[in-house]
Amino acid sequence: MADGEDSELLSEGPSHTRFLLGRIAEEAQRAQALEDPLEQAKALALLIQPYAGWALREAVWDCRGKDMKWSVIAPEVGLSQAVLSRQVRANGPVVTITPYYGLDSRNADGRTPLRLAAFSLEKRVIALAMTTTDERSQLLARLYIPVLAMGQAMAANQAEPLLKTVKEVLRQADGLAPSVAGTEEEKAVLDAVGELGTALERYQGTIRVAEELKQAAESQKGE
Repeated sequence: MADGEDSELLSEGPSHTRFLLGRIAEEAQRAQALEDPLEQAKALALLIQPYAGWALREAVWDCRGKDMKWSVIAPEVGLSQAVLSRQVRANGPVVTITPYYGLDSRNADGRTPLRLAAFSLEKRVIALAMTTTDERSQLLARLYIPVLAMGQAMAANQAEPLLKTVKEVLRQADGLAPSVAGTEEEKAVLDAVGELGTALERYQGTIRVAEELKQAAESQKGE
C-alpha cells in the first residue's frame, strides 16, 4: 500500500477506473450521434471532460495502491510530482491540460488535436508493422516511412517540420481505397489518417501563428 500520508484517502474497495472509462465511452458514443453542435458541446463539457478527470484520478490511485511513487507516476501523465499529488489529495479530478486564453500562451503545437492525431496514427502504424505478416500491405508500403518521419518532426517540436511531414503522410495516403484495409488494424490506420487530415485543415493556421509568437518572445528575451 502507498505511504501513510495517502492511506487515509485510499479505499480498500475495487478500482473504479474501469467503470468511469465505460461511462466515458458511452457518453462519447452518444455525443458522436448528436447532430446539434451545441448538444455535443454540452455533453463534452458536463459529462465527458469531468468523467475523464475523475477516471485519471482513479487510475493514479490505482498506481499508488501498487506502491508506485509520485515521482514515477507524474512524468507519465505529464504533470510535476507536486502538482499531481496536490490535485489528487484535494479530492478532485486530475486535470493535465492548462487552459489557454490567448495564442501567446501556447507552445508551437502542444496538445492540439493535430499532435494527438499524429500520435494516434504513429502508434497504429507501428502496431500494424509489428503484427502484420503480409509483406504486400499497401498501407505499410505507403505510410510507414512518412509516419516515422512525422514522429521525428513531432519530437523536434517545431511547426514547419511537423506540418510538412503531416502533409507528406496525407499525400501518400491520398488515393488509397478503403478496400486496402483488410484487417481491423488496417481500418484503424485509415481512420487515423482521416482524423489527421481534418485536424490539419483546422489547426495548421493556429500552429503557425503560435510558432511565430513563440519565436518573437524568445527573440525579445535574447535582446
